[in-house]
Amino acid sequence: MSEIDTQHGMLKRLLAAGAVGSLALLTACGNGDDDATAGGADGECDEMTELDVSLGWILNVEWAGFWIADDRGYYADECLEINWIQGGPNAPSTMATVAAGEAHIGVEPSMQNWLQAVIDGNDFVSVGSMFYDTPGAILSLADNPMESAEDLQGATILGQDGTRPLLDAVFGVAGLEPDYNYVSAGWDADPLVEGEGDALTVYATNQPIMLEQTHGMSEDDYVVATYADLGLPQYGCLIYAEGSTLDSESDAIEGFLRASAQGWLENEEDPEVAAELAVDVFGAELGLDFDEQVRENELQIPFVRGPLADEELFWIDTQRWGGEMYDGFEEADVLEGELPDPEQVIDMSYLEAAYAQ
Repeated sequence: MSEIDTQHGMLKRLLAAGAVGSLALLTACGNGDDDATAGGADGECDEMTELDVSLGWILNVEWAGFWIADDRGYYADECLEINWIQGGPNAPSTMATVAAGEAHIGVEPSMQNWLQAVIDGNDFVSVGSMFYDTPGAILSLADNPMESAEDLQGATILGQDGTRPLLDAVFGVAGLEPDYNYVSAGWDADPLVEGEGDALTVYATNQPIMLEQTHGMSEDDYVVATYADLGLPQYGCLIYAEGSTLDSESDAIEGFLRASAQGWLENEEDPEVAAELAVDVFGAELGLDFDEQVRENELQIPFVRGPLADEELFWIDTQRWGGEMYDGFEEADVLEGELPDPEQVIDMSYLEAAYAQ
Protein backbone atom coordinates (compact mmCIF):
# COMPACT_ATOMS: atom_id res chain seq x y z
CA MET A 1 0.00 0.00 0.00
CA SER A 2 1.34 3.43 -0.92
CA GLU A 3 1.83 6.26 1.58
CA ILE A 4 -1.03 8.12 -0.09
CA ASP A 5 -3.35 5.13 0.29
CA THR A 6 -2.34 4.81 3.95
CA GLN A 7 -3.04 8.47 4.68
CA HIS A 8 -6.36 8.38 2.82
CA GLY A 9 -7.28 5.32 4.85
CA MET A 10 -6.51 7.27 8.01
CA LEU A 11 -8.82 10.04 6.80
CA LYS A 12 -11.61 7.50 6.29
CA ARG A 13 -11.14 5.96 9.73
CA LEU A 14 -11.15 9.34 11.46
CA LEU A 15 -14.44 10.32 9.87
CA ALA A 16 -16.02 6.96 10.58
CA ALA A 17 -14.98 6.83 14.22
CA GLY A 18 -16.30 10.06 15.66
CA ALA A 19 -14.87 12.61 13.30
CA VAL A 20 -15.36 15.74 15.35
CA GLY A 21 -13.69 14.38 18.43
CA SER A 22 -10.87 12.83 16.43
CA LEU A 23 -10.20 16.01 14.53
CA ALA A 24 -10.20 17.99 17.75
CA LEU A 25 -7.29 15.87 18.88
CA LEU A 26 -5.55 16.38 15.57
CA THR A 27 -5.86 20.16 15.41
CA ALA A 28 -2.26 20.61 16.49
CA CYS A 29 -0.65 23.38 14.48
CA GLY A 30 1.89 22.90 11.73
CA ASN A 31 3.88 19.92 10.62
CA GLY A 32 5.96 19.12 13.67
CA ASP A 33 8.99 21.20 12.77
CA ASP A 34 10.43 24.12 14.72
CA ASP A 35 8.72 26.86 12.70
CA ALA A 36 6.30 28.40 15.17
CA THR A 37 4.61 30.43 12.45
CA ALA A 38 3.19 27.14 11.22
CA GLY A 39 1.80 26.48 14.67
CA GLY A 40 2.59 24.19 17.52
CA ALA A 41 0.88 21.51 19.57
CA ASP A 42 0.59 23.96 22.49
CA GLY A 43 -1.34 26.39 20.31
CA GLU A 44 1.22 29.16 20.86
CA CYS A 45 2.40 31.21 17.89
CA ASP A 46 5.48 33.39 17.56
CA GLU A 47 3.63 35.22 14.81
CA MET A 48 0.47 34.82 12.78
CA THR A 49 0.28 34.07 9.07
CA GLU A 50 -2.32 36.07 7.18
CA LEU A 51 -4.30 34.29 4.49
CA ASP A 52 -6.64 36.10 2.12
CA VAL A 53 -9.46 33.79 1.02
CA SER A 54 -11.67 34.73 -1.92
CA LEU A 55 -15.17 33.29 -1.64
CA GLY A 56 -17.38 32.80 -4.67
CA TRP A 57 -20.53 34.20 -3.11
CA ILE A 58 -21.73 36.67 -0.47
CA LEU A 59 -20.86 36.13 3.19
CA ASN A 60 -23.92 34.05 3.99
CA VAL A 61 -24.35 30.58 5.48
CA GLU A 62 -23.02 28.87 2.35
CA TRP A 63 -19.65 29.12 4.12
CA ALA A 64 -20.96 27.67 7.37
CA GLY A 65 -17.99 25.50 8.28
CA PHE A 66 -15.55 28.35 7.69
CA TRP A 67 -17.56 30.60 10.02
CA ILE A 68 -17.53 28.00 12.79
CA ALA A 69 -13.80 27.38 12.40
CA ASP A 70 -13.14 31.11 12.55
CA ASP A 71 -15.48 31.80 15.48
CA ARG A 72 -14.16 28.89 17.56
CA GLY A 73 -10.54 29.82 17.03
CA TYR A 74 -9.48 26.86 14.93
CA TYR A 75 -7.64 29.06 12.42
CA ALA A 76 -5.98 30.92 15.27
CA ASP A 77 -4.90 27.55 16.68
CA GLU A 78 -3.11 27.05 13.35
CA CYS A 79 -1.48 30.49 13.73
CA LEU A 80 -3.61 31.83 10.89
CA GLU A 81 -5.46 35.11 10.48
CA ILE A 82 -8.07 34.76 7.74
CA ASN A 83 -9.30 37.69 5.68
CA TRP A 84 -12.54 36.65 3.97
CA ILE A 85 -13.08 38.35 0.61
CA GLN A 86 -16.74 38.49 -0.35
CA GLY A 87 -17.93 37.39 -3.77
CA GLY A 88 -21.29 37.82 -5.40
CA PRO A 89 -22.92 39.24 -8.51
CA ASN A 90 -21.02 42.55 -8.38
CA ALA A 91 -17.64 41.17 -7.31
CA PRO A 92 -14.72 39.85 -9.37
CA SER A 93 -14.57 36.09 -9.76
CA THR A 94 -12.40 34.15 -7.36
CA MET A 95 -10.16 33.29 -10.31
CA ALA A 96 -9.59 36.96 -11.13
CA THR A 97 -8.87 37.73 -7.47
CA VAL A 98 -6.40 34.87 -7.02
CA ALA A 99 -4.68 35.49 -10.37
CA ALA A 100 -4.24 39.16 -9.47
CA GLY A 101 -2.41 38.19 -6.28
CA GLU A 102 -5.18 39.62 -4.09
CA ALA A 103 -5.98 36.26 -2.46
CA HIS A 104 -3.91 33.24 -1.46
CA ILE A 105 -6.85 30.82 -1.66
CA GLY A 106 -10.01 30.77 -3.75
CA VAL A 107 -13.21 28.85 -3.10
CA GLU A 108 -14.92 28.68 -6.49
CA PRO A 109 -18.53 27.45 -6.78
CA SER A 110 -18.32 26.64 -10.52
CA MET A 111 -16.09 23.76 -11.60
CA GLN A 112 -16.81 24.76 -15.19
CA ASN A 113 -15.58 28.33 -14.74
CA TRP A 114 -12.55 27.13 -12.81
CA LEU A 115 -11.59 24.66 -15.53
CA GLN A 116 -11.94 27.34 -18.20
CA ALA A 117 -9.57 29.56 -16.22
CA VAL A 118 -7.04 26.73 -16.09
CA ILE A 119 -7.46 26.06 -19.82
CA ASP A 120 -6.85 29.77 -20.38
CA GLY A 121 -3.42 29.42 -18.79
CA ASN A 122 -3.81 30.07 -15.07
CA ASP A 123 -1.61 27.98 -12.77
CA PHE A 124 -4.37 26.90 -10.42
CA VAL A 125 -4.28 23.69 -8.38
CA SER A 126 -7.24 22.39 -6.39
CA VAL A 127 -6.48 21.06 -2.93
CA GLY A 128 -10.04 20.12 -2.01
CA SER A 129 -13.73 20.55 -2.75
CA MET A 130 -16.26 21.88 -0.26
CA PHE A 131 -19.12 20.07 -2.01
CA TYR A 132 -18.84 16.47 -3.19
CA ASP A 133 -21.55 17.33 -5.72
CA THR A 134 -22.59 20.78 -6.85
CA PRO A 135 -26.09 21.73 -5.69
CA GLY A 136 -26.95 22.73 -9.27
CA ALA A 137 -30.27 21.07 -10.03
CA ILE A 138 -33.63 21.00 -11.78
CA LEU A 139 -36.66 21.76 -9.64
CA SER A 140 -40.19 20.57 -10.43
CA LEU A 141 -43.46 20.13 -8.58
CA ALA A 142 -44.52 16.78 -7.16
CA ASP A 143 -47.64 16.53 -9.31
CA ASN A 144 -45.43 16.58 -12.42
CA PRO A 145 -42.01 15.34 -11.30
CA MET A 146 -38.93 15.74 -13.52
CA GLU A 147 -36.32 13.26 -12.31
CA SER A 148 -34.68 12.01 -15.52
CA ALA A 149 -33.97 12.92 -19.12
CA GLU A 150 -36.96 10.80 -20.08
CA ASP A 151 -39.19 12.89 -17.81
CA LEU A 152 -37.86 16.07 -19.42
CA GLN A 153 -38.79 15.03 -22.96
CA GLY A 154 -41.29 17.53 -24.32
CA ALA A 155 -41.20 19.59 -21.11
CA THR A 156 -40.96 23.36 -20.81
CA ILE A 157 -37.84 24.16 -18.83
CA LEU A 158 -37.25 27.57 -17.28
CA GLY A 159 -33.53 28.30 -17.23
CA GLN A 160 -30.96 31.01 -16.63
CA ASP A 161 -28.27 32.14 -19.05
CA GLY A 162 -25.73 29.39 -19.68
CA THR A 163 -27.88 26.46 -18.60
CA ARG A 164 -29.03 25.32 -22.02
CA PRO A 165 -25.82 23.42 -22.91
CA LEU A 166 -26.11 21.52 -19.64
CA LEU A 167 -29.72 20.65 -20.38
CA ASP A 168 -28.71 19.39 -23.81
CA ALA A 169 -26.00 17.30 -22.15
CA VAL A 170 -28.54 15.75 -19.77
CA PHE A 171 -30.23 14.28 -22.84
CA GLY A 172 -26.91 13.39 -24.50
CA VAL A 173 -25.52 11.34 -21.60
CA ALA A 174 -28.88 9.49 -21.49
CA GLY A 175 -28.53 8.61 -25.18
CA LEU A 176 -31.38 10.90 -26.23
CA GLU A 177 -31.74 13.85 -28.57
CA PRO A 178 -32.60 17.10 -26.77
CA ASP A 179 -36.38 17.47 -26.79
CA TYR A 180 -37.68 20.32 -24.64
CA ASN A 181 -38.98 23.87 -24.81
CA TYR A 182 -36.52 26.32 -23.26
CA VAL A 183 -37.76 29.56 -21.71
CA SER A 184 -35.29 32.10 -20.35
CA ALA A 185 -35.96 32.83 -16.67
CA GLY A 186 -34.44 34.24 -13.52
CA TRP A 187 -33.91 32.56 -10.18
CA ASP A 188 -37.39 33.24 -8.79
CA ALA A 189 -39.52 30.12 -8.30
CA ASP A 190 -42.83 31.93 -8.89
CA PRO A 191 -43.02 31.12 -12.65
CA LEU A 192 -42.77 27.41 -11.83
CA VAL A 193 -45.57 27.65 -9.29
CA GLU A 194 -47.69 29.68 -11.72
CA GLY A 195 -47.41 26.96 -14.36
CA GLU A 196 -45.20 28.83 -16.83
CA GLY A 197 -42.93 25.80 -17.03
CA ASP A 198 -42.58 22.20 -15.93
CA ALA A 199 -39.14 22.64 -14.37
CA LEU A 200 -36.72 25.36 -13.29
CA THR A 201 -32.92 25.21 -13.19
CA VAL A 202 -31.92 26.07 -9.64
CA TYR A 203 -29.43 25.84 -6.84
CA ALA A 204 -30.82 23.06 -4.65
CA THR A 205 -29.99 24.96 -1.46
CA ASN A 206 -31.89 28.12 -2.45
CA GLN A 207 -35.03 27.93 -4.61
CA PRO A 208 -36.68 25.10 -2.64
CA ILE A 209 -36.66 27.50 0.32
CA MET A 210 -38.72 29.92 -1.76
CA LEU A 211 -41.33 27.22 -2.31
CA GLU A 212 -41.44 26.46 1.41
CA GLN A 213 -41.39 29.98 2.82
CA THR A 214 -43.27 31.92 0.13
CA HIS A 215 -45.70 29.30 -1.11
CA GLY A 216 -46.18 27.20 2.01
CA MET A 217 -44.97 23.97 0.44
CA SER A 218 -43.31 21.04 2.16
CA GLU A 219 -40.58 18.77 0.85
CA ASP A 220 -43.33 16.43 -0.36
CA ASP A 221 -44.65 19.10 -2.71
CA TYR A 222 -41.59 19.46 -4.92
CA VAL A 223 -38.83 17.36 -6.50
CA VAL A 224 -35.14 18.25 -6.80
CA ALA A 225 -33.01 16.38 -9.36
CA THR A 226 -29.36 17.43 -9.14
CA TYR A 227 -27.17 17.42 -12.21
CA ALA A 228 -25.39 14.46 -10.63
CA ASP A 229 -28.74 12.63 -10.48
CA LEU A 230 -29.14 13.45 -14.19
CA GLY A 231 -25.72 12.07 -15.15
CA LEU A 232 -23.67 15.28 -15.00
CA PRO A 233 -21.76 15.22 -11.69
CA GLN A 234 -19.47 18.11 -10.81
CA TYR A 235 -17.59 19.07 -7.70
CA GLY A 236 -18.72 22.36 -6.18
CA CYS A 237 -16.82 25.10 -4.36
CA LEU A 238 -13.29 24.04 -5.27
CA ILE A 239 -10.64 25.08 -2.76
CA TYR A 240 -7.56 26.10 -4.74
CA ALA A 241 -4.47 28.27 -5.02
CA GLU A 242 -1.75 29.07 -7.49
CA GLY A 243 1.06 26.54 -7.64
CA SER A 244 3.58 29.10 -6.37
CA THR A 245 1.39 29.82 -3.34
CA LEU A 246 1.16 26.13 -2.51
CA ASP A 247 4.95 25.96 -2.57
CA SER A 248 5.53 29.04 -0.43
CA GLU A 249 2.63 28.63 2.02
CA SER A 250 2.37 24.86 2.34
CA ASP A 251 2.07 24.80 6.16
CA ALA A 252 -0.57 27.52 6.08
CA ILE A 253 -2.55 25.67 3.41
CA GLU A 254 -2.47 22.48 5.51
CA GLY A 255 -3.55 24.41 8.58
CA PHE A 256 -6.38 26.07 6.70
CA LEU A 257 -7.69 22.71 5.49
CA ARG A 258 -7.40 21.12 8.93
CA ALA A 259 -9.22 23.94 10.71
CA SER A 260 -11.84 24.20 7.96
CA ALA A 261 -12.56 20.46 8.10
CA GLN A 262 -13.17 20.70 11.82
CA GLY A 263 -15.54 23.60 11.29
CA TRP A 264 -17.53 21.79 8.62
CA LEU A 265 -17.79 18.63 10.69
CA GLU A 266 -19.10 20.58 13.66
CA ASN A 267 -21.56 22.40 11.41
CA GLU A 268 -23.45 19.12 11.08
CA GLU A 269 -24.26 19.09 14.78
CA ASP A 270 -26.47 22.18 14.77
CA PRO A 271 -27.26 24.13 11.56
CA GLU A 272 -28.43 27.12 13.61
CA VAL A 273 -24.94 27.95 14.89
CA ALA A 274 -23.45 28.97 11.55
CA ALA A 275 -26.72 30.60 10.51
CA GLU A 276 -26.49 32.90 13.52
CA LEU A 277 -22.85 33.67 12.72
CA ALA A 278 -23.78 34.51 9.14
CA VAL A 279 -26.63 36.81 10.19
CA ASP A 280 -24.95 38.54 13.15
CA VAL A 281 -21.22 38.46 12.40
CA PHE A 282 -19.82 37.63 8.98
CA GLY A 283 -22.78 38.80 6.91
CA ALA A 284 -24.11 41.34 9.40
CA GLU A 285 -24.33 44.07 6.76
CA LEU A 286 -26.37 41.94 4.36
CA GLY A 287 -29.70 41.85 6.20
CA LEU A 288 -29.90 38.04 6.08
CA ASP A 289 -32.96 36.21 7.39
CA PHE A 290 -32.12 33.77 10.19
CA ASP A 291 -34.75 31.12 9.37
CA GLU A 292 -33.78 31.15 5.71
CA GLN A 293 -30.11 30.75 6.60
CA VAL A 294 -30.87 27.81 8.88
CA ARG A 295 -32.83 26.08 6.14
CA GLU A 296 -30.11 26.70 3.56
CA ASN A 297 -27.57 25.18 5.91
CA GLU A 298 -29.78 22.13 6.46
CA LEU A 299 -30.09 21.64 2.72
CA GLN A 300 -26.39 22.04 1.96
CA ILE A 301 -24.98 19.65 4.58
CA PRO A 302 -25.66 16.48 2.50
CA PHE A 303 -23.71 17.99 -0.41
CA VAL A 304 -20.60 18.36 1.74
CA ARG A 305 -20.28 14.65 2.47
CA GLY A 306 -21.77 13.11 -0.63
CA PRO A 307 -23.00 9.50 -0.77
CA LEU A 308 -19.93 8.10 0.99
CA ALA A 309 -20.67 9.89 4.23
CA ASP A 310 -18.00 8.15 6.29
CA GLU A 311 -15.23 8.55 3.76
CA GLU A 312 -15.15 11.90 2.04
CA LEU A 313 -14.71 15.44 3.30
CA PHE A 314 -13.07 17.85 0.84
CA TRP A 315 -11.67 14.80 -0.96
CA ILE A 316 -11.37 14.90 -4.76
CA ASP A 317 -11.23 11.64 -6.69
CA THR A 318 -9.08 12.19 -9.79
CA GLN A 319 -10.68 9.25 -11.59
CA ARG A 320 -14.18 10.59 -10.97
CA TRP A 321 -13.01 14.05 -12.06
CA GLY A 322 -11.35 12.83 -15.25
CA GLY A 323 -14.00 10.20 -15.96
CA GLU A 324 -17.71 10.89 -15.59
CA MET A 325 -17.22 14.60 -14.92
CA TYR A 326 -15.09 15.18 -18.00
CA ASP A 327 -17.51 13.04 -19.99
CA GLY A 328 -20.29 15.41 -19.00
CA PHE A 329 -18.30 18.53 -19.89
CA GLU A 330 -17.42 17.06 -23.27
CA GLU A 331 -21.07 16.22 -23.92
CA ALA A 332 -22.11 19.76 -22.94
CA ASP A 333 -19.30 21.28 -25.04
CA VAL A 334 -19.12 24.30 -22.74
CA LEU A 335 -15.33 24.55 -22.41
CA GLU A 336 -13.07 26.08 -25.03
CA GLY A 337 -9.81 24.17 -25.19
CA GLU A 338 -8.35 20.87 -24.06
CA LEU A 339 -9.36 19.60 -20.64
CA PRO A 340 -6.33 19.48 -18.31
CA ASP A 341 -4.90 16.26 -16.94
CA PRO A 342 -6.52 15.83 -13.49
CA GLU A 343 -3.19 14.82 -12.01
CA GLN A 344 -1.79 18.22 -12.99
CA VAL A 345 -4.55 20.35 -11.45
CA ILE A 346 -5.44 18.37 -8.31
CA ASP A 347 -3.12 17.86 -5.34
CA MET A 348 -4.52 15.95 -2.38
CA SER A 349 -1.19 15.86 -0.53
CA TYR A 350 -2.09 18.99 1.50
CA LEU A 351 -5.34 17.43 2.67
CA GLU A 352 -3.56 14.17 3.44
CA ALA A 353 -0.99 16.08 5.50
CA ALA A 354 -3.76 18.00 7.26
CA TYR A 355 -5.41 14.78 8.41
CA ALA A 356 -2.18 12.97 9.16
CA GLN A 357 -0.96 15.68 11.58
